Amino acid sequence: MAGMDERVEGNRAGWDLRALAHAGGASLYDVDGFRAGGSSLRPFELEALGDVRGKRLLHLMCHFGLDTLSWARLGAAVTGLDFSAAAIAAARQLADEVGLAARFVQADVYDAADVLEEQYDIVIATYGVLMWLPDLAEWARVVARLLRPGGVLFVGEFHPQQGQIDDDLRITSSYFRTQPREVQVSASYTGQELPTHTQTTWPWTISGLLNALIDAGLHINRLDEHPVDLRQRRPTMVPTPDGLWRLPGDPIPLLLTCRATRPLKRPTNQDGGQVCG
Repeated sequence: MAGMDERVEGNRAGWDLRALAHAGGASLYDVDGFRAGGSSLRPFELEALGDVRGKRLLHLMCHFGLDTLSWARLGAAVTGLDFSAAAIAAARQLADEVGLAARFVQADVYDAADVLEEQYDIVIATYGVLMWLPDLAEWARVVARLLRPGGVLFVGEFHPQQGQIDDDLRITSSYFRTQPREVQVSASYTGQELPTHTQTTWPWTISGLLNALIDAGLHINRLDEHPVDLRQRRPTMVPTPDGLWRLPGDPIPLLLTCRATRPLKRPTNQDGGQVCG
């Protein structure tokens, strides 16, 4: 992580701004609907993880905790972790408002295993998180440490192909680019204005994600690509009956979901000894 602190700190300041704006009334998040008893979870998330009652669930990069608390509403014992102090404060306030038990911790995701000092049945990381990771391989190793043997990781993410096309679906950048991208932003993806600031994001590929998880010792159980998005990212997108958005004709994948597990024990070689690595 050496040499990246300044960029990460800049991103942290940006997410402090977004947390205040989003928790304060961004229509995309429908916080009022959640307060009234609703859920922010999507059908494919519920299908991937099934019954979570009584399970210890960790939500990495949890923002202001809306999804985290939706899992708590289903009976999970939840912990949310985020590097933004404003996000964690908003998550704790929301949990108090709706009367849900939850633990929210402010820490950098790379420090999560050392800060939390416990393991979980389920670890989740969802939507717009991988692009903020300078080191995907190290993140996967942290996740592996956080999972108990037999524990499940669920990743839901915007498909990386979305980031290389314009509104006319023309390719504008290489899928295989490796350098981070710095841009000046003055508004959130919710449409709310923010003080102008610099954000840095890092590219990732599907193979990069899967290989990072495999190298960390996790087993990939399932990978799915979906023709839907969480919001109307492009003017030609149309709504679906379940509140998502899709492009007419489904020309490209818009989301992906991945489920992986930590093995119950380390694999052994033919002589019965444990395999190193």
